[in-house]
Amino acid sequence: MLNPINDMLLILSIFIPMIILESILTYNKDTDRSKKISFFILLLLNYIIVKIIILFSVGKFYEYNIIYILTFIIWGAYYNYFYTLGIIKYIVSFFLFDVYHSLIRDIISRSLFFIVTGNVISSKEALLISNYDYAKVEIYTYIIIISIYMIAYLTFRILNNKLQLYEDNKINYIYLSIALMVNLLTIVIIYINKKIERFGGYSELYVVGYIVTPKLILASSLFIIVLFIKIIRENRIQSQNEIIKNKLDMQYSHYLSVKESHMKVKKLYHDINNHIYCIENLKNNNREINEYVNSLKNEIKEFKSIYNTGNIILDIIINEKSDICIKKGIKFICDINFSKVNFIKPIDVSSIFANILDNAIEACDKIHDENINRYIRIKGTISKCYFVLKCENSKVNSLKFNKNILLTEKKDKFIHGIGIQSIKSSIQKYDGELLFEDEKNKFTITIYIPLNQNTDSWGF
Repeated sequence: MLNPINDMLLILSIFIPMIILESILTYNKDTDRSKKISFFILLLLNYIIVKIIILFSVGKFYEYNIIYILTFIIWGAYYNYFYTLGIIKYIVSFFLFDVYHSLIRDIISRSLFFIVTGNVISSKEALLISNYDYAKVEIYTYIIIISIYMIAYLTFRILNNKLQLYEDNKINYIYLSIALMVNLLTIVIIYINKKIERFGGYSELYVVGYIVTPKLILASSLFIIVLFIKIIRENRIQSQNEIIKNKLDMQYSHYLSVKESHMKVKKLYHDINNHIYCIENLKNNNREINEYVNSLKNEIKEFKSIYNTGNIILDIIINEKSDICIKKGIKFICDINFSKVNFIKPIDVSSIFANILDNAIEACDKIHDENINRYIRIKGTISKCYFVLKCENSKVNSLKFNKNILLTEKKDKFIHGIGIQSIKSSIQKYDGELLFEDEKNKFTITIYIPLNQNTDSWGF
Protein backbone atom coordinates (compact mmCIF):
# COMPACT_ATOMS: atom_id res chain seq x y z
CA MET A 1 0.00 0.00 0.00
CA LEU A 2 1.34 3.41 -1.00
CA ASN A 3 2.13 5.85 1.79
CA PRO A 4 2.96 9.32 0.41
CA ILE A 5 4.43 10.57 3.71
CA ASN A 6 6.77 7.59 4.07
CA ASP A 7 7.81 7.87 0.42
CA MET A 8 8.57 11.56 0.86
CA LEU A 9 10.67 10.85 3.97
CA LEU A 10 12.52 8.05 2.15
CA ILE A 11 13.32 10.42 -0.74
CA LEU A 12 14.58 13.05 1.71
CA SER A 13 16.73 10.47 3.57
CA ILE A 14 18.43 9.43 0.29
CA PHE A 15 18.56 12.63 -1.76
CA ILE A 16 19.71 15.18 0.82
CA PRO A 17 22.73 13.27 2.23
CA MET A 18 23.89 12.24 -1.27
CA ILE A 19 23.52 15.79 -2.65
CA ILE A 20 25.54 17.18 0.27
CA LEU A 21 28.19 14.46 -0.12
CA GLU A 22 28.39 15.15 -3.87
CA SER A 23 28.97 18.87 -3.30
CA ILE A 24 31.77 18.05 -0.82
CA LEU A 25 33.56 15.46 -2.99
CA THR A 26 33.28 17.54 -6.19
CA TYR A 27 34.25 20.87 -4.61
CA ASN A 28 36.46 22.82 -7.05
CA LYS A 29 36.05 20.07 -9.68
CA ASP A 30 34.63 20.33 -13.17
CA THR A 31 30.98 19.20 -13.14
CA ASP A 32 29.44 19.26 -16.61
CA ARG A 33 25.84 18.59 -17.64
CA SER A 34 26.39 14.87 -18.35
CA LYS A 35 27.78 14.29 -14.85
CA LYS A 36 24.82 16.10 -13.27
CA ILE A 37 22.33 14.04 -15.29
CA SER A 38 24.16 10.82 -14.34
CA PHE A 39 24.12 11.90 -10.69
CA PHE A 40 20.34 12.37 -10.57
CA ILE A 41 19.74 9.16 -12.52
CA LEU A 42 21.79 7.33 -9.88
CA LEU A 43 19.81 9.05 -7.12
CA LEU A 44 16.60 7.74 -8.67
CA LEU A 45 18.14 4.28 -9.07
CA ASN A 46 19.29 4.40 -5.44
CA TYR A 47 15.74 5.24 -4.33
CA ILE A 48 14.23 2.38 -6.42
CA ILE A 49 16.72 -0.16 -4.98
CA VAL A 50 16.03 0.96 -1.40
CA LYS A 51 12.26 0.85 -2.04
CA ILE A 52 12.49 -2.71 -3.38
CA ILE A 53 14.61 -3.85 -0.41
CA ILE A 54 12.10 -2.33 2.03
CA LEU A 55 9.17 -4.02 0.25
CA PHE A 56 10.91 -7.41 0.52
CA SER A 57 12.34 -6.73 3.96
CA VAL A 58 13.84 -9.67 5.87
CA GLY A 59 14.40 -7.73 9.07
CA LYS A 60 15.52 -4.22 10.02
CA PHE A 61 19.14 -5.19 10.73
CA TYR A 62 19.73 -6.98 7.40
CA GLU A 63 17.71 -4.36 5.54
CA TYR A 64 19.85 -1.50 6.86
CA ASN A 65 23.15 -3.26 6.11
CA ILE A 66 22.13 -4.29 2.57
CA ILE A 67 21.03 -0.73 1.77
CA TYR A 68 24.23 0.71 3.27
CA ILE A 69 26.54 -1.63 1.31
CA LEU A 70 24.70 -1.15 -2.00
CA THR A 71 24.66 2.64 -1.57
CA PHE A 72 28.38 2.60 -0.81
CA ILE A 73 29.16 0.53 -3.95
CA ILE A 74 26.90 2.53 -6.31
CA TRP A 75 28.36 5.91 -5.37
CA GLY A 76 31.90 4.55 -5.21
CA ALA A 77 31.60 3.44 -8.85
CA TYR A 78 30.15 6.85 -9.80
CA TYR A 79 32.93 8.94 -8.20
CA ASN A 80 35.65 6.65 -9.48
CA TYR A 81 34.36 6.73 -13.07
CA PHE A 82 33.45 10.42 -13.40
CA TYR A 83 35.98 12.02 -11.04
CA THR A 84 38.72 9.33 -10.84
CA LEU A 85 38.41 9.46 -7.05
CA GLY A 86 40.71 6.87 -5.46
CA ILE A 87 39.13 4.04 -3.48
CA ILE A 88 40.94 4.93 -0.23
CA LYS A 89 39.94 8.59 -0.45
CA TYR A 90 36.35 7.60 -1.23
CA ILE A 91 36.12 5.11 1.68
CA VAL A 92 37.49 7.61 4.20
CA SER A 93 35.31 10.46 2.85
CA PHE A 94 32.18 8.30 2.78
CA PHE A 95 32.59 7.00 6.33
CA LEU A 96 33.58 10.39 7.77
CA PHE A 97 30.55 11.98 6.15
CA ASP A 98 28.29 9.16 7.32
CA VAL A 99 29.50 9.47 10.91
CA TYR A 100 29.16 13.26 11.10
CA HIS A 101 25.85 13.33 9.20
CA SER A 102 24.23 10.66 11.35
CA LEU A 103 25.61 12.32 14.49
CA ILE A 104 24.19 15.75 13.59
CA ARG A 105 20.94 14.18 12.45
CA ASP A 106 20.48 12.26 15.74
CA ILE A 107 21.08 15.34 17.88
CA ILE A 108 18.76 17.57 15.80
CA SER A 109 15.97 15.00 15.45
CA ARG A 110 15.96 14.17 19.18
CA SER A 111 15.92 17.85 20.11
CA LEU A 112 13.10 18.62 17.63
CA PHE A 113 11.13 15.59 18.78
CA PHE A 114 11.05 17.03 22.29
CA ILE A 115 10.17 20.54 21.00
CA VAL A 116 7.36 19.30 18.69
CA THR A 117 5.83 16.56 20.90
CA GLY A 118 6.88 17.54 24.41
CA ASN A 119 8.30 14.03 24.94
CA VAL A 120 11.76 12.55 24.63
CA ILE A 121 12.17 9.97 21.88
CA SER A 122 13.43 7.28 24.29
CA SER A 123 10.37 7.52 26.55
CA LYS A 124 7.28 5.28 26.56
CA GLU A 125 5.08 8.24 25.64
CA ALA A 126 6.92 8.51 22.31
CA LEU A 127 5.22 5.28 21.20
CA LEU A 128 1.88 7.12 21.18
CA ILE A 129 3.06 9.92 18.87
CA SER A 130 1.30 10.00 15.47
CA ASN A 131 3.04 9.39 12.14
CA TYR A 132 2.22 12.97 11.20
CA ASP A 133 4.29 14.32 14.10
CA TYR A 134 7.13 11.94 13.29
CA ALA A 135 7.06 13.15 9.67
CA LYS A 136 7.02 16.78 10.81
CA VAL A 137 10.10 16.17 12.98
CA GLU A 138 11.91 14.48 10.07
CA ILE A 139 11.09 17.33 7.65
CA TYR A 140 12.22 19.98 10.14
CA THR A 141 15.37 17.96 10.76
CA TYR A 142 16.35 17.97 7.09
CA ILE A 143 15.51 21.68 6.75
CA ILE A 144 17.91 22.43 9.62
CA ILE A 145 20.56 20.08 8.18
CA ILE A 146 20.37 21.89 4.82
CA SER A 147 20.64 25.24 6.62
CA ILE A 148 23.64 24.05 8.64
CA TYR A 149 25.28 22.76 5.44
CA MET A 150 24.73 26.07 3.62
CA ILE A 151 26.21 28.03 6.53
CA ALA A 152 29.13 25.57 6.80
CA TYR A 153 29.71 25.75 3.04
CA LEU A 154 29.84 29.57 3.00
CA THR A 155 32.03 29.61 6.13
CA PHE A 156 34.40 27.07 4.59
CA ARG A 157 34.75 29.15 1.42
CA ILE A 158 35.64 32.22 3.46
CA LEU A 159 38.02 30.35 5.78
CA ASN A 160 39.54 28.38 2.90
CA ASN A 161 40.57 31.61 1.17
CA LYS A 162 42.17 32.81 4.39
CA LEU A 163 43.80 29.45 5.15
CA GLN A 164 45.51 29.50 1.77
CA LEU A 165 47.57 32.43 3.06
CA TYR A 166 49.04 30.15 5.75
CA GLU A 167 51.78 27.61 5.23
CA ASP A 168 50.78 23.93 5.01
CA ASN A 169 52.30 23.18 8.41
CA LYS A 170 50.18 25.85 10.13
CA ILE A 171 47.02 24.60 8.41
CA ASN A 172 47.78 21.07 9.62
CA TYR A 173 48.15 22.37 13.19
CA ILE A 174 44.73 24.03 12.89
CA TYR A 175 43.13 20.77 11.69
CA LEU A 176 44.89 18.83 14.46
CA SER A 177 43.59 21.31 17.06
CA ILE A 178 40.03 20.74 15.81
CA ALA A 179 40.45 16.97 16.15
CA LEU A 180 41.83 17.36 19.68
CA MET A 181 38.90 19.61 20.63
CA VAL A 182 36.51 16.90 19.43
CA ASN A 183 38.35 14.37 21.61
CA LEU A 184 38.12 16.75 24.55
CA LEU A 185 34.37 17.12 23.97
CA THR A 186 34.08 13.31 23.94
CA ILE A 187 35.83 13.11 27.32
CA VAL A 188 33.44 15.72 28.75
CA ILE A 189 30.40 13.78 27.49
CA ILE A 190 31.74 10.52 28.98
CA TYR A 191 32.38 12.30 32.30
CA ILE A 192 28.82 13.72 32.41
CA ASN A 193 27.34 10.32 31.58
CA LYS A 194 29.35 8.68 34.34
CA LYS A 195 28.00 11.24 36.81
CA ILE A 196 24.42 10.62 35.65
CA GLU A 197 24.94 6.86 35.86
CA ARG A 198 26.46 7.07 39.35
CA PHE A 199 23.35 8.79 40.69
CA GLY A 200 21.07 6.30 38.98
CA GLY A 201 19.85 8.85 36.49
CA TYR A 202 18.38 8.00 33.15
CA SER A 203 17.65 10.90 30.83
CA GLU A 204 17.74 11.88 27.17
CA LEU A 205 21.14 13.45 27.78
CA TYR A 206 22.36 10.10 29.08
CA VAL A 207 21.03 8.26 25.97
CA VAL A 208 22.36 10.89 23.56
CA GLY A 209 25.74 10.69 25.29
CA TYR A 210 26.06 7.00 24.52
CA ILE A 211 24.97 7.60 20.92
CA VAL A 212 27.24 10.58 20.36
CA THR A 213 30.41 9.37 22.11
CA PRO A 214 31.35 6.36 19.92
CA LYS A 215 30.60 8.33 16.76
CA LEU A 216 32.75 11.24 17.89
CA ILE A 217 35.60 8.88 18.76
CA LEU A 218 35.34 7.12 15.39
CA ALA A 219 35.13 10.38 13.42
CA SER A 220 37.99 11.96 15.35
CA SER A 221 40.20 8.87 14.91
CA LEU A 222 39.54 8.78 11.16
CA PHE A 223 40.21 12.51 10.91
CA ILE A 224 43.55 12.21 12.74
CA ILE A 225 44.59 9.23 10.57
CA VAL A 226 43.74 11.19 7.39
CA LEU A 227 45.61 14.22 8.74
CA PHE A 228 48.77 12.21 9.47
CA ILE A 229 48.62 10.62 6.01
CA LYS A 230 48.31 14.13 4.55
CA ILE A 231 51.32 15.35 6.58
CA ILE A 232 53.43 12.35 5.50
CA ARG A 233 52.47 12.92 1.84
CA GLU A 234 53.28 16.65 2.07
CA ASN A 235 56.66 15.92 3.68
CA ARG A 236 57.38 13.41 0.93
CA ILE A 237 56.49 15.92 -1.78
CA GLN A 238 58.55 18.60 -0.06
CA SER A 239 61.56 16.27 0.14
CA GLN A 240 61.06 15.27 -3.47
CA ASN A 241 60.91 18.91 -4.57
CA GLU A 242 64.13 19.61 -2.65
CA ILE A 243 65.87 16.74 -4.46
CA ILE A 244 64.50 17.92 -7.82
CA LYS A 245 65.74 21.45 -7.13
CA ASN A 246 69.18 20.21 -6.07
CA LYS A 247 69.42 17.96 -9.13
CA LEU A 248 68.37 20.79 -11.43
CA ASP A 249 70.90 23.12 -9.84
CA MET A 250 73.68 20.55 -10.31
CA GLN A 251 72.68 19.86 -13.92
CA TYR A 252 72.41 23.53 -14.74
CA SER A 253 75.72 24.37 -13.04
CA HIS A 254 77.38 21.60 -15.04
CA TYR A 255 76.06 22.89 -18.36
CA LEU A 256 76.93 26.48 -17.49
CA SER A 257 80.51 25.42 -16.74
CA VAL A 258 80.64 23.58 -20.07
CA LYS A 259 79.08 26.53 -21.93
CA GLU A 260 82.15 28.78 -21.75
CA SER A 261 84.47 25.98 -22.83
CA HIS A 262 82.03 25.07 -25.61
CA MET A 263 82.10 28.63 -26.96
CA LYS A 264 85.91 28.73 -26.84
CA VAL A 265 86.16 25.39 -28.65
CA LYS A 266 83.76 26.57 -31.36
CA LYS A 267 85.86 29.71 -31.86
CA LEU A 268 89.08 27.69 -31.81
CA TYR A 269 87.62 25.24 -34.34
CA HIS A 270 86.68 28.12 -36.62
CA ASP A 271 90.15 29.71 -36.34
CA ILE A 272 92.08 26.47 -36.87
CA ASN A 273 89.85 25.55 -39.79
CA ASN A 274 90.73 28.88 -41.41
CA HIS A 275 94.44 28.29 -40.80
CA ILE A 276 94.24 24.84 -42.40
CA TYR A 277 92.45 26.35 -45.40
CA CYS A 278 95.28 28.89 -45.80
CA ILE A 279 97.95 26.17 -45.51
CA GLU A 280 96.17 24.12 -48.16
CA ASN A 281 96.24 27.08 -50.52
CA LEU A 282 99.93 27.67 -49.90
CA LYS A 283 101.11 24.05 -50.21
CA ASN A 284 102.96 22.84 -53.32
CA ASN A 285 101.78 19.24 -53.39
CA ASN A 286 104.30 18.44 -50.71
CA ARG A 287 103.50 14.98 -49.36
CA GLU A 288 104.55 15.79 -45.80
CA ILE A 289 102.41 18.95 -45.76
CA ASN A 290 99.43 16.95 -47.09
CA GLU A 291 99.81 14.37 -44.33
CA TYR A 292 100.20 17.08 -41.70
CA VAL A 293 97.08 18.97 -42.91
CA ASN A 294 95.05 15.76 -43.00
CA SER A 295 96.14 14.83 -39.48
CA LEU A 296 95.12 18.30 -38.25
CA LYS A 297 91.70 17.89 -39.90
CA ASN A 298 91.20 14.55 -38.17
CA GLU A 299 92.27 15.98 -34.82
CA ILE A 300 89.71 18.79 -34.86
CA LYS A 301 86.80 16.77 -36.29
CA GLU A 302 85.60 15.80 -32.83
CA PHE A 303 85.42 19.46 -31.81
CA LYS A 304 82.97 20.32 -34.56
CA SER A 305 79.49 21.12 -33.23
CA ILE A 306 77.30 18.41 -34.77
CA TYR A 307 73.99 19.81 -33.51
CA ASN A 308 72.80 23.39 -33.74
CA THR A 309 69.34 23.73 -32.18
CA GLY A 310 69.30 27.48 -31.65
CA ASN A 311 69.96 27.18 -27.91
CA ILE A 312 73.50 26.88 -26.60
CA ILE A 313 72.54 24.95 -23.42
CA LEU A 314 70.52 22.50 -25.50
CA ASP A 315 73.43 22.14 -27.97
CA ILE A 316 75.72 21.18 -25.10
CA ILE A 317 73.22 18.63 -23.72
CA ILE A 318 72.58 17.05 -27.14
CA ASN A 319 76.29 16.82 -27.94
CA GLU A 320 77.09 15.34 -24.53
CA LYS A 321 74.35 12.69 -24.75
CA SER A 322 75.32 11.97 -28.37
CA ASP A 323 78.90 11.20 -27.26
CA ILE A 324 77.55 8.85 -24.56
CA CYS A 325 75.43 7.06 -27.19
CA ILE A 326 78.44 6.66 -29.50
CA LYS A 327 80.47 5.10 -26.68
CA LYS A 328 77.61 2.74 -25.77
CA GLY A 329 76.84 1.78 -29.37
CA ILE A 330 73.41 3.41 -29.38
CA LYS A 331 72.21 4.95 -32.65
CA PHE A 332 71.34 8.58 -31.93
CA ILE A 333 69.14 10.62 -34.29
CA CYS A 334 68.35 14.23 -33.43
CA ASP A 335 66.42 16.95 -35.25
CA ILE A 336 65.37 19.87 -33.03
CA ASN A 337 64.41 23.41 -33.98
CA PHE A 338 64.44 25.33 -30.72
CA SER A 339 64.82 28.83 -32.16
CA LYS A 340 61.24 29.94 -31.36
CA VAL A 341 61.18 28.47 -27.87
CA ASN A 342 63.42 31.06 -26.22
CA PHE A 343 60.93 31.69 -23.40
CA ILE A 344 61.95 28.47 -21.62
CA LYS A 345 64.49 29.14 -18.89
CA PRO A 346 67.88 27.45 -19.29
CA ILE A 347 67.44 25.50 -16.04
CA ASP A 348 64.19 24.02 -17.43
CA VAL A 349 65.83 23.25 -20.78
CA SER A 350 68.41 21.31 -18.80
CA SER A 351 65.74 19.53 -16.73
CA ILE A 352 63.56 18.49 -19.69
CA PHE A 353 66.16 17.34 -22.21
CA ALA A 354 68.80 15.91 -19.86
CA ASN A 355 66.25 13.75 -18.02
CA ILE A 356 64.47 12.58 -21.18
CA LEU A 357 67.73 11.52 -22.80
CA ASP A 358 69.13 9.98 -19.59
CA ASN A 359 66.00 7.81 -19.30
CA ALA A 360 66.22 6.82 -22.98
CA ILE A 361 69.93 5.92 -22.69
CA GLU A 362 69.21 3.89 -19.55
CA ALA A 363 66.43 1.97 -21.36
CA CYS A 364 68.72 1.21 -24.33
CA ASP A 365 71.49 0.18 -21.97
CA LYS A 366 69.28 -2.66 -20.70
CA ILE A 367 69.18 -4.23 -24.18
CA HIS A 368 71.83 -6.98 -24.26
CA ASP A 369 70.53 -8.84 -27.31
CA GLU A 370 72.71 -7.91 -30.31
CA ASN A 371 69.84 -8.63 -32.70
CA ILE A 372 67.77 -5.80 -31.21
CA ASN A 373 68.44 -2.35 -32.63
CA ARG A 374 69.41 0.10 -29.90
CA TYR A 375 68.39 3.61 -30.89
CA ILE A 376 67.16 7.00 -29.66
CA ARG A 377 65.24 9.29 -31.98
CA ILE A 378 64.41 12.79 -30.70
CA LYS A 379 62.64 15.44 -32.73
CA GLY A 380 61.40 18.92 -31.83
CA THR A 381 59.22 20.91 -34.20
CA ILE A 382 56.78 23.80 -34.27
CA SER A 383 53.23 22.62 -34.97
CA LYS A 384 50.60 25.36 -35.14
CA CYS A 385 50.87 27.16 -31.79
CA TYR A 386 52.86 24.44 -30.01
CA PHE A 387 56.42 23.28 -29.65
CA VAL A 388 56.15 19.51 -29.94
CA LEU A 389 59.00 17.35 -28.64
CA LYS A 390 58.93 13.63 -29.35
CA CYS A 391 61.54 11.20 -28.10
CA GLU A 392 61.40 7.53 -29.07
CA ASN A 393 63.76 4.82 -27.86
CA SER A 394 64.01 1.05 -28.11
CA LYS A 395 63.52 -1.03 -24.97
CA VAL A 396 63.07 -4.55 -23.65
CA ASN A 397 61.83 -3.87 -20.12
CA SER A 398 58.12 -3.66 -19.35
CA LEU A 399 56.74 -0.43 -17.94
CA LYS A 400 53.84 0.15 -15.58
CA PHE A 401 51.42 3.05 -15.76
CA ASN A 402 48.73 4.36 -13.43
CA LYS A 403 46.48 7.05 -14.96
CA ASN A 404 49.26 8.27 -17.29
CA ILE A 405 51.75 8.23 -14.40
CA LEU A 406 54.87 6.20 -15.16
CA LEU A 407 55.75 3.90 -12.27
CA THR A 408 59.43 3.15 -11.76
CA GLU A 409 60.61 -0.47 -11.55
CA LYS A 410 63.49 0.31 -9.23
CA LYS A 411 63.46 -0.53 -5.55
CA ASP A 412 64.10 3.05 -4.45
CA LYS A 413 60.98 4.47 -6.10
CA PHE A 414 61.29 7.79 -4.29
CA ILE A 415 64.73 8.65 -5.68
CA HIS A 416 64.35 7.12 -9.14
CA GLY A 417 60.99 8.82 -9.82
CA ILE A 418 62.73 12.17 -9.62
CA GLY A 419 63.60 12.31 -13.37
CA ILE A 420 60.00 12.19 -14.57
CA GLN A 421 58.85 14.48 -11.74
CA SER A 422 61.57 16.95 -12.71
CA ILE A 423 60.36 16.97 -16.33
CA LYS A 424 56.74 17.45 -15.24
CA SER A 425 57.70 20.21 -12.82
CA SER A 426 59.49 22.11 -15.61
CA ILE A 427 56.84 21.81 -18.34
CA GLN A 428 54.02 22.73 -15.94
CA LYS A 429 55.57 26.19 -15.62
CA TYR A 430 54.72 26.74 -19.30
CA ASP A 431 51.29 25.02 -19.28
CA GLY A 432 52.81 22.08 -21.12
CA GLU A 433 51.49 18.53 -21.36
CA LEU A 434 53.40 15.28 -21.02
CA LEU A 435 52.21 12.04 -22.67
CA PHE A 436 53.60 8.50 -22.66
CA GLU A 437 53.18 5.77 -25.26
CA ASP A 438 54.43 2.32 -24.36
CA GLU A 439 54.72 -0.42 -26.99
CA LYS A 440 56.37 -3.82 -26.85
CA ASN A 441 59.81 -2.81 -28.18
CA LYS A 442 59.74 0.97 -27.96
CA PHE A 443 58.80 3.80 -25.64
CA THR A 444 57.72 7.28 -26.73
CA ILE A 445 57.46 10.43 -24.67
CA THR A 446 55.73 13.47 -26.19
CA ILE A 447 55.69 17.00 -24.82
CA TYR A 448 53.43 19.84 -25.97
CA ILE A 449 54.31 23.39 -24.93
CA PRO A 450 52.16 26.33 -26.12
CA LEU A 451 54.17 29.09 -27.81
CA ASN A 452 52.07 32.08 -26.76
CA GLN A 453 53.97 32.57 -23.52
CA ASN A 454 54.06 35.95 -21.77
CA THR A 455 57.58 35.30 -20.59
CA ASP A 456 60.83 37.16 -20.97
CA SER A 457 63.27 35.69 -23.45
CA TRP A 458 65.82 33.32 -21.97
CA GLY A 459 67.42 32.23 -25.21
CA PHE A 460 71.18 32.12 -25.75
